[in-house]
Formats: sequence, structure tokens, C-alpha cells
Amino acid sequence: MEALLQELCAAAGVNGVSQAAELLASKLAAYVPQVHTDAMGNVWGVRPSGNENAPTLLLEAHVDEIGFIVTDVLDNGFLRVAPCGGADARTLAAQPVVVLCEPPLNGVFCSTPPHLSGGDEALLKIEERGIDVGLPADEARARIPLGTRVMFAPRFDRLLGDRVCAKALDDRAGCAAILRTLALVKDKALPWNVAVLFCVQEELGTRGAGPAAFALEPEAAIAVDVSFAHTPDANRATCGVLGGGVMLGVSPVLDEAITKQLRTLAQQHDIPLQYEGMGGKTGTDADAITVARAGIPTGLLSIPLRYMHTPVEVASLSDIEAVAALMAAFAEEGTVQGNA
Repeated sequence: MEALLQELCAAAGVNGVSQAAELLASKLAAYVPQVHTDAMGNVWGVRPSGNENAPTLLLEAHVDEIGFIVTDVLDNGFLRVAPCGGADARTLAAQPVVVLCEPPLNGVFCSTPPHLSGGDEALLKIEERGIDVGLPADEARARIPLGTRVMFAPRFDRLLGDRVCAKALDDRAGCAAILRTLALVKDKALPWNVAVLFCVQEELGTRGAGPAAFALEPEAAIAVDVSFAHTPDANRATCGVLGGGVMLGVSPVLDEAITKQLRTLAQQHDIPLQYEGMGGKTGTDADAITVARAGIPTGLLSIPLRYMHTPVEVASLSDIEAVAALMAAFAEEGTVQGNA
């Protein structure tokens, strides 16, 4: 799991860049007869059940990551960018980045030293910040077209226990969980056709999942994403526990029968489980999947994550394994709308 996750997190997946999606397509090819890419850039494939008229279960996670797009090259050679997704502006000063031109360039977000700012610098908007790539303006303009994407510099650190720190764990952790699920059920007879979908444009407003789910027409779906893991400065009531297992989504927009089955299967298989209650939309691709076509019954499993939408997201490998184990159990034993 760790090696897979490190490889996935290193790949560039800012929306408009397909490296991460292509990597996932190559991984998915080991489990399905054919891998497809649609007009939006979503990647999908179907593992057939072998049973005639078998229903289709969709397992979905998003491949895109937060990042930036170059909007200007200033006369001093610094870049201006706009966000692609909800990057946390508080974390950007002095952060290393990779400008995804050809060939890529290393850069760093500008940071005013405390000696010059008095230690009380106002928080700049992302569009007001500069990126330094070490080039004069004429060379920067020649090498970096406007519209070039920028990602956080790849990193992957092993913390104590089974915790890892990287960019793009949101939601490469979910992608890794789905690939692990496919490995767990590889040699098993399943009552479902299992469709796997790695979506783009989740960070831009869950734009990719709806069209792809419409095309795949599953009878049921499970979306996998990350959610908030508690830290001392956060509200415990709105957070899960890192290392505490699967966060099972409970929401009016999610299918009650699927949610109940997931809870029961977790108990039967001794899979650690915690709950995430939401009063409406989940803020994940599950929202788009539920309303695709005539409606798709959908459950949501989340992986606890610290420091979301920063370059140093932290997750527990055991939580990812727990999510995979629960999806594998549902693929083997789950039923449509809770009916045998």
C-alpha cells in the first residue's frame, strides 16, 4: 500500500494535466478487460461478474488535486497564478512548487522575511502572490505559456506508526483504496459487475462524476474520499480520528439501505468504523452520483485526513486498508437497495 500511495501522490493531477489519470489507467488495467477515458478525462473500467444480468456496483474516487494555473508573467520574471481548487492561502508562503511546462521547472511561492514585514504580514490572496522560478521575464515568458498548471512539489514522508505525509492524499488515498479492493476480490466470484471510476474535476465542483456515472448506469455506488481528522485546534464534533478506521457517511442525500449494509458488514468483519453525520450535501462526488440519470443509490466512505488541501496532508495506512476491506466485503455480500 505504501509504495502504491507514494507513486500515486507523486504524479501530477492538477485539473488539465493527465499524468495521474494515465498512471491510474495503467494500474486499473491489471484488473479489468478494458480501460476507458471519456471526454472529460475520467478513467473507468468494469470487472464483469460473469453472471448474466448481474447488477453493476460503482466504486469511485477522484484523481484530481488542488493546484494553480499561470495567469501572468510579471516584468520581474515572477509568476502570477489563480487557484485550481481550494488551496489554503495560509500555507503558501515559501512553499516549493513544480511548474508543469515542458520541461517542468521548479519554483517557490514568494515569502517576505519577517525582518522586512515586521512579523505581521497581511494574508495575501493567492492571485496576489508571486512564484519565483529563477528566470528573467523574457525567458520565463518563452518557457511558461499562460495557462500552464502548477502543482505542489512532490513529497512523501513516513511519520511514526503507519502515518504518511504527502501532497494529493486527497484523494489518491481513495484511489489506492479502490485498487486495493480490486486486489482483495481478484480471484473471487462476485454478484456484481464492479465498475471502477477515477474522476477528474472534483476539486472544481464535482464536475466529472455526474457525466461518468450517467454513462455507466450502475445500480449502486460507493464514493471514496477523505474527510477531516481531528487536531487539537479543530472541533472534535466535526472530525474523525486518524487511525480510527473508516468514516461512514450518514446524510439525507446518501442511500439509507447501502449505509446500513456498510455498517453491518463492518461489524461482521471487525472493520474499524466511525461515523460522519451531514445534514445535506457531502461535498464529495457522491453528491453528483446520487442525482445522475434517474438517481443512483450511493454510499460514502471517507478516509480521515489531517491538513486537507495543503502540501502536507497526513493519513493512516490502516484507515485506507480498512476502507478497502469494507468495499471488498460489500462487493462480495452487498445487495441492491438492501434486498437479497
